[in-house]
Amino acid sequence: MNMYHLFNVFQVIQLYPRENVLKNTLLVLIMVSFGFVGLSRLMSPNLFKIVFRDFWSSKFYNETFSNSEIISPAAHVLLSLNLFISLNSCMIAVLHESINIQQLVFRVFLMLSMFFLIQQVSFRLSSFFLQNSDLRRNMSVITHQIWNFLGLIVLLLALFILLNEQHTQAFTFIIYFTLFLLPFARIVKGLIYAKSNNYDWLYIILYLCTLEILPLVVLVKVFRELF
Repeated sequence: MNMYHLFNVFQVIQLYPRENVLKNTLLVLIMVSFGFVGLSRLMSPNLFKIVFRDFWSSKFYNETFSNSEIISPAAHVLLSLNLFISLNSCMIAVLHESINIQQLVFRVFLMLSMFFLIQQVSFRLSSFFLQNSDLRRNMSVITHQIWNFLGLIVLLLALFILLNEQHTQAFTFIIYFTLFLLPFARIVKGLIYAKSNNYDWLYIILYLCTLEILPLVVLVKVFRELF
């Protein structure tokens, strides 16, 4: 075997570890997400039916369902964790060619953590200034309805990316579209709720600025800094 062949073999050996690290990272994250979803379903046997119904439903906190038609608080937490981890999985799969895998995992985790943290802080601040308990509860319900549904969608996308690497570019478009749906769906449901309860436009504007626009601006800025 001459030096040229040895060089080619060395290049191939160098390429495999990176791909293996990527696949193993995605596999672990996806398995953890499926574990969270599985535990959520044990707590709420009608989980998938409820999540789908709630996403399209116009019912809010003050319009009660029976106990068998609601998701337990613990299941909500697990589904929120599923959304966070599934988003991490998808972003890692989309951006893995531009940066070292270890650095990528850390930066994606940091970026999404900041996004959700700022969104929650903004929600708490707006709730404090508005001093409206019904609005606060219903905005929380709307958030969970959307997070639960999109978390399941993003988890399936992450799984499809892992199993169909050749279609990563097509999935990239779908992922970005799904990320756009997250704030858009919250805005639409928030406006529907505000209109149905005759809230002042001040509430609506404050809601849009603090809960949706501010976190998105921060997310875009952090994304540009990190990538």
